[in-house]
Amino acid sequence: MTLLRCGLLFVLLSGAACAGSPAEESIALGAPSDSAGVKRAERMTDGHRALEGAPWNADSAAFFSGPRAFAVYDLGAVTPIEAAYLQGDNNDTFILEVSDDGARYTHLWTAPSVGGNGLRIRASSRLEARGRFIRVRAKGGDRWVSLSELQLFSTMPSVWPPRVPIDFEPTASHWAQLAILGFGLLAILAVAFDRRSSAASRMLWTFCSAAALVAIFTMTRAPWGDPAVINLSRAIAASVACAVVLKLGTQRPHEHTKLLTSLLGAMALLALASFYNFGHPQFYDSAKGARTYVHGWDMRVYFPAAKYFDELGYDGVYLASLKAYSEEELDGQLEPIANVEVRDLRDYQMRTVDDLRDEIQGVDGRFSAKRWAEFKRDMSYFWGSLGRRAYLDSLRDHGGNATPAWLLAAYLIYGSAEAEESTLLVGAILDPLLLLLLFVAIGRTFGLRAALVCMVAYGATTVYQFGSNWGGSTLRNDWMVLIGLGVCALKRQRWTLAGILLGWAAMIRAFPALALLFLAAPIGWQMLSSLRRGEGGAGSVKELKPLLELGAGVLVVALALGAASTAVFGWEESWGAWSEKIAMHANRPNVNHLGIRALVSYDADNLWGALRARGEDPELWGPRTAETMRDRGWLILLGMLFYTSLAIRACRNLRLSDAALIGTMMIPVYLYPSNYYLHVAFLWPLCLAAWPSGARDAEWTWIAAIVLGACAIEWFSWLFPGNYGRFLFLSGVLLVAIATMLVIPILGDRRRFATSGTA
Repeated sequence: MTLLRCGLLFVLLSGAACAGSPAEESIALGAPSDSAGVKRAERMTDGHRALEGAPWNADSAAFFSGPRAFAVYDLGAVTPIEAAYLQGDNNDTFILEVSDDGARYTHLWTAPSVGGNGLRIRASSRLEARGRFIRVRAKGGDRWVSLSELQLFSTMPSVWPPRVPIDFEPTASHWAQLAILGFGLLAILAVAFDRRSSAASRMLWTFCSAAALVAIFTMTRAPWGDPAVINLSRAIAASVACAVVLKLGTQRPHEHTKLLTSLLGAMALLALASFYNFGHPQFYDSAKGARTYVHGWDMRVYFPAAKYFDELGYDGVYLASLKAYSEEELDGQLEPIANVEVRDLRDYQMRTVDDLRDEIQGVDGRFSAKRWAEFKRDMSYFWGSLGRRAYLDSLRDHGGNATPAWLLAAYLIYGSAEAEESTLLVGAILDPLLLLLLFVAIGRTFGLRAALVCMVAYGATTVYQFGSNWGGSTLRNDWMVLIGLGVCALKRQRWTLAGILLGWAAMIRAFPALALLFLAAPIGWQMLSSLRRGEGGAGSVKELKPLLELGAGVLVVALALGAASTAVFGWEESWGAWSEKIAMHANRPNVNHLGIRALVSYDADNLWGALRARGEDPELWGPRTAETMRDRGWLILLGMLFYTSLAIRACRNLRLSDAALIGTMMIPVYLYPSNYYLHVAFLWPLCLAAWPSGARDAEWTWIAAIVLGACAIEWFSWLFPGNYGRFLFLSGVLLVAIATMLVIPILGDRRRFATSGTA
């Protein structure tokens, strides 16, 4: 273990030492021209940063002794300042100010506190300022305040954030990552060379057990909830589980089935624990000055959208949020936030508060006096917990996109509730309870192994992440749980119940409609076979019976939810407005959208850095990318045809449960979904699972291994710069995995045909 850890540390040190050269646009800062209360000030501008997450007192950091500490840098002449980059202690706020004469300073940028632990990067590319003198100050989240690197740029660098050389100092987090990696490698070796009667195998299992204990010990020593440790834990859980699945699918009966299944169960627990941040709160409550489990960013949209839908509809939540904030915090004035950008939910365009002044001032007319006072009280919780800056920044998001059927359920939960931490925590418990119900149902229907693989895939995938996961939100997993329960009902041939469950899922998130659509594929193949055998109409009617019962279930739940939501919200205000909103949202380029459209619309000339380098507005990325998407529509169509032909052929001899899962695989093919909708991939290992007499066990092994392998590969997305590059990589991983999974049953049918002479 010592040799292994030293070797791995050498590799990590070598990678961390790779230095990037300073960007041409970088402004040379040098030593401070004036400072007070700052120790080791030269460390802030030496061109090196600490490894992300390094301790606040790392050797590469400068220390601020109090709120009056500062450092001033003389640029030599009035200089344009377009972007700023710094790395400082996670819970500290850093304030940059600019001056022409060194006497009168104006605000340039406030780098807020962030999540995670230790030294963390912040960056801004929208400064558009000029000045000769730069002053940096800090407000500590505690008494330990440090800043390891500060860089300014006269124009936006082509690579953003810039690549800054790292001064590597091993920390408890690094040792924990090395221990986790060591355990993963030993576990995979123990699984690969598992033999009951082999002394070498017993030795590997012993080393694996010891490595697990070392990993657990080092993880307890690392900062609680450290993102690097959590992300690597996900990848290791998926990798080890993949090895176990492959071994169980090919091993001889006398080998360690129970031991391997136990290891798979341990990886399921590790993956789920990593999804929930090992119990560490992901978010920060600024009002309380403490961590919280409540996903404030998500709930600040969906709580008021559900509770006040009668007044807000789909377009008013940001307008009312600004009006409430101005009345309670700014004496009713909008001028202090006039230049804040907000997304206009009527057309998704970015506009300033000043542009929307009339709409903001008039939005309270939608409320009664009592309801408006209640709304302001609820929203005061969110700007208090998020912090005023984050509260305003959240207005750049896309608002609530859930259907009226989902809003109806949320309305029943929050319609009479007051926004506070305890209320939202109760709502946040619903998702884990629903997932527990689902995994129990999967275990009873498809067996323990399939349930454990789904648990690993749920916790180990990172495709849903965009700064955080949905832990702490309300009813974010409900539609995926309904799909999973519907697939279980299909497996048990309870057709009407399956229709109700899948129809319910489609009514609250729309995407599951593809699962229903593909149910026709295997039935169509069966009807075609009946006609070829000359069975005629009677055989066709028999084949259609499951589909008719499914349709009845879908119809019942669609009418019930449609009528209930219409009765509460009104048709035009709910379903009519939602349809228009989704039509706008469907093909509009977004950084975190996945699928064929995302890959096809990529053009390096449209990236923010390229646009800035040509002197163009970076906001043109959206329209230019949309234009590229339209111009390459024929490629999108070809991709759809390719995947559709594979999917329909794959369904030829499959069950309806398998066809429903294949339908969900088409979400990134036909649509342009946000990344978090692809979390549904954790259900894909149910495809081909638990066939009678183990007829497709070998094929299921490969399906499960592909899903788990994709989860492990997703860890490497950190190699791609920026969120856009990361999500393009994830799109490619998912699409390759889907194509491979669709080929597996096709090849299986061909092998059976070659062996038996029948399809």
